[in-house]
Amino acid sequence: MTTSSARPVSRRTFLAMIPAVAALAACSSSSSGSTHNVRDFGAVGDGRQDDSGPIGRAVAQMRDGDTLLFPAGTYRYAQRDPDGGAAISLTGLDRVTVDFDARAELVMDNLADDGSGTGHGLVVRGPAAQVSLRGVRIRWATQPSQRSFGDGIRVVGYPSDGSSVPADWTGSKGPVSGVTVADCAIRSSPQAGVIMMGVSDVTVTNVRATDTMADGIHFNACRRGQVRNCTANNTGDDGLALVTYHSESDGFDSDAETFSLSALTDWSDADFTIADITVSGGAANGIRLAGANRVTVSGVTVSGVRTGAGVILDSAAPDSDTEWKYLASQGVRLTGLTVEDGEAGVHVLARPQGAADDTFSRFDLELSEITVRRCERWSALVESTAARPATGVALRGLTVAADDIADGIGIVGLQTTRSVTFGRSRSRPPPPRSRSPPTVPTTSESTASR
Repeated sequence: MTTSSARPVSRRTFLAMIPAVAALAACSSSSSGSTHNVRDFGAVGDGRQDDSGPIGRAVAQMRDGDTLLFPAGTYRYAQRDPDGGAAISLTGLDRVTVDFDARAELVMDNLADDGSGTGHGLVVRGPAAQVSLRGVRIRWATQPSQRSFGDGIRVVGYPSDGSSVPADWTGSKGPVSGVTVADCAIRSSPQAGVIMMGVSDVTVTNVRATDTMADGIHFNACRRGQVRNCTANNTGDDGLALVTYHSESDGFDSDAETFSLSALTDWSDADFTIADITVSGGAANGIRLAGANRVTVSGVTVSGVRTGAGVILDSAAPDSDTEWKYLASQGVRLTGLTVEDGEAGVHVLARPQGAADDTFSRFDLELSEITVRRCERWSALVESTAARPATGVALRGLTVAADDIADGIGIVGLQTTRSVTFGRSRSRPPPPRSRSPPTVPTTSESTASR
């Protein structure tokens, strides 16, 4: 989750570009409906021959309404620094499909000599609408030596209802909407498995991200999304992340292709429904929500994450000691979470240092039916790292099963909070030795119900 200083853009320009995206789709050229089979362009698919050239020629023939087809086979891609930054680069196309046979796989064999990535697997850039990625399987031939250039699937649009973008935004030439990613698998990517930025009307189902160097699945400044039945295994960062960065004025970073907003809006990873997510292993958190708006999450299982929490909901004000800044999430409803064999269960973390108001400390979170097993630190922790308290958190139905808790740590912790509600919490089996009691500092005002 990297970003650098964002270039400011006026809110009027940023969020109200003139014609609607729907009009853009209606005005696109007529569909040819052609299917471009990579084998027809010379691809062999034996896992040994370099199929970079044939794949590039097939992609170059794609027009609105077309399908790019990978029949059964292992397609080795060895070209470093490919045109468009990816083995498959689709720009400015509507109603297109990339379809992999159930026995097809694209193998990226183009790491640099130092083991860093030199290209993405598949990239979609706007203006684009109604893009379908079906059964796409992308694997790097060897594990990268470092987190570097190269996402499995990368979709870059622009968070606007209009059809144009600022002249100095280079990520895409227009918005992207109506993207479906189904039955896809990414393995050993140098960066994220699947990442979308400034994209609306997203459906991601049955996606697996394994051994990625960054997040498994990541969204930034997107809206209206459904994420279901997805799995992240041993990712280098969060399994699933919805992160919208904050800056004093709305802006973008063309190099990182990320967006930051000055306030929570309909583009703050807003109106997402997330269900049936499984995260195992990983170097950070199972799920991260930062600067998110109106998100419903259900049916999440997180096990064996090495650091962080099963679910973290955090914020960071401009003066906080973090590289990335984001507002406190609003309208988050999470039910049905199981976290086991990790560091922590649920963590709500406000970093409001220097904030003039409570937008970095006032959450709106309802978390229920949470089970935490064998986590060595807090099962549930709500805290603020500054004098301004964290507020707006309700946690109900917490069940904890732990054999031991690290010295100086408790099961439930409150640090500088106000109006935090806990209900129907229980611990089982009984602890073999006394645990530290829940930490409730004098600066906190909390309520508990049963």
